[in-house]
Amino acid sequence: MTGITDRAFIIHSRSFGETSTIFDLLTEENGLISTILKGAKKRKDVSQLQPSREFIVEASKANLPSLIKYELSKTYIIKKKYILLIVYFNELVYRLVPKNQPQKTLFNIYHNYISYMSSTDDHQDSVIIGFELLLLKNLGYAVTSETPISSIDDNYMFYYDKLVGFKQTNDHYQGHKISGKDLKMVLNFDINSIQEKGVVRMITKDIIINIANPKRIKSFDII
Repeated sequence: MTGITDRAFIIHSRSFGETSTIFDLLTEENGLISTILKGAKKRKDVSQLQPSREFIVEASKANLPSLIKYELSKTYIIKKKYILLIVYFNELVYRLVPKNQPQKTLFNIYHNYISYMSSTDDHQDSVIIGFELLLLKNLGYAVTSETPISSIDDNYMFYYDKLVGFKQTNDHYQGHKISGKDLKMVLNFDINSIQEKGVVRMITKDIIINIANPKRIKSFDII
């Protein structure tokens, strides 16, 4: 049976039996797929199968495809302060993205952020928020506002309602809320200009938890 050849990043791996390993790959043309590398633990070259490396892979077509061939295409030297972000991004993809569906846009987002983390000096929260917003949009949960951007007052406060997006609130609201100024930055994807990045992160975290339910995002403990 004809197999597939695709660009891929390793998202997750786990042992299978005594000698094999299952690798979950984010591929350019085939989306998130699971593959099995038989006899992986006996192979000398298996150590190269690491996150943040781009591969050209060949896999069979089956319910659980065999990983037939993998060729290292590019290694990205991720800056130390972003290493844990890869763990977090990979878990989000693994937990939230449906398998065996085309995800070319997501592949490009992921690829761009891996490259970005090898060159930028931006604040960690800027990198996290940017990836989260793009991932949420790709999953069909784009962050929106009940109030049009042109009508948002910089000095008003807003909270996120999962049904309609950001809504204006008052000073007595006890949940996470951001200023109209920061909200416009979020909606315009001007991430570096957001003043209260920590608050925005708490809001995106709540959105992700709601989507992931009942799955737990373990990386929240370290990010």
